[in-house]
Amino acid sequence: MKKRILIIDDEKTICLSLMEGLKDLGYEVDCALDAGSGIKKAFSFKPHVIFLDMRLGNENGLDLLKKIKNIDNDTEVVIMTAYGNIETAVAAIKYGAFDYIKKPFDFEEIDIIISKALDNFNMKKKIYLLEKEKGYGGNAIIGNSFAMKEIHQKIDILSKNDNVTVLIRGETGTGKELVAEAIHNKSVRRDGAMVKINCGAIPKDLVESELFGYEKNAFTGAASRKKGLFEIADGGTVFLDELGEIPLRMQTKLLRFLEERRFKRVGGLQDIDVDIRIIAATNKNLEDAIKEKKFREDLYYRLNVIPINLPPLRDRMEDIILLGEYFLDIYNKKFNKSIKGFNNKVKDKFLAYNWPGNVRELNNVIERIVILYNIDFIDICHLPSEIQNYNEDINRSLPIKDLDKEIFDEEFCLEDKIQKIEKRYITIALDKAHGNYSRAARLLGISRFALKRRVKKYFE
Repeated sequence: MKKRILIIDDEKTICLSLMEGLKDLGYEVDCALDAGSGIKKAFSFKPHVIFLDMRLGNENGLDLLKKIKNIDNDTEVVIMTAYGNIETAVAAIKYGAFDYIKKPFDFEEIDIIISKALDNFNMKKKIYLLEKEKGYGGNAIIGNSFAMKEIHQKIDILSKNDNVTVLIRGETGTGKELVAEAIHNKSVRRDGAMVKINCGAIPKDLVESELFGYEKNAFTGAASRKKGLFEIADGGTVFLDELGEIPLRMQTKLLRFLEERRFKRVGGLQDIDVDIRIIAATNKNLEDAIKEKKFREDLYYRLNVIPINLPPLRDRMEDIILLGEYFLDIYNKKFNKSIKGFNNKVKDKFLAYNWPGNVRELNNVIERIVILYNIDFIDICHLPSEIQNYNEDINRSLPIKDLDKEIFDEEFCLEDKIQKIEKRYITIALDKAHGNYSRAARLLGISRFALKRRVKKYFE
């Protein structure tokens, strides 16, 4: 992804020459000729680095610097001036400027300053991610894409409403458990237990006794009373993973518990009240399961109070390299390695690959490479063969001329296919527009109202 540079200078010739030079260096560049448009572009363009003239007509560059820092404190600002002195430089640094450069300047000097500014920008981002990881109890949810920003917002909201039931949906490996942990660890229940239950791993005839416990002699082998996992979690959170695997008979009991917040142990007569929050997760299409009479519709609506839909990694292209660097840093420390990063061809392969195993697959790939190789940079030859040989044109999309080769099996659903395509284009447009609905709607050729309606349908 190209880094974004914004130039704010009232001299048009300087803006144009600097723009062309920076574009030649590979940056995405925009400019503004006055303070008002500079502020607007700082907000909409979301630059990584800003070159700001000290004097903009009647405007003072230092005043504009303060406003820019209020918009995004992480943006690095380089002050430009033809009237430099020590006092001005000190004042600029004091108000948050990264550096100070005197006119005239050459592009070699500019390039060096940008490289340092971007290093500083990335360091801030790493510190932020580490703080977020610390806040989430050791597990970071990494992502700057629009979809993940929406997830973070929901986590913040749900952590403040600790009795609301949550349903997390997404493909295998998208991080459903991490989201559940984040909600728990940020809520007032964080000092209580978080009990994780894999509903698909418990034998069907033991689900009730595992969740609710049992009394002595309730069945053959019940030699003593045993507390269930719901009782153990009292005051905390229960995470029901693979929710779609719960047997129908147990679904009825779970629904009753959600309505009354009490249960009986197997073989017991006394109601047991518990104060727990239920967070459920599934990678199954529950709507289809309801149609097939495999999942209760009333339970679905009772659980689906606040849904969180985790996008697959292939729909979060903006996050792939960020996640790769994050995992590389983790495994460098774990295995005492010092791999510096990925070359550009590897990054291209990562962005082209479909990632069927999602974030978990990316994590495993990075861990494997760090264990096997003592290298400075990760190259194509170090990647698994399925990524090296991946053909984007064949695997990511189906050309129109080949649609007649599509397999129309019993599970084929045209509506699902159309919705997946629509979700992908909406995600890409919102990422390109940096979350600006009006701009994204123009990219998609629809109204802002229509876009907001679709976002609500697919992501809320």
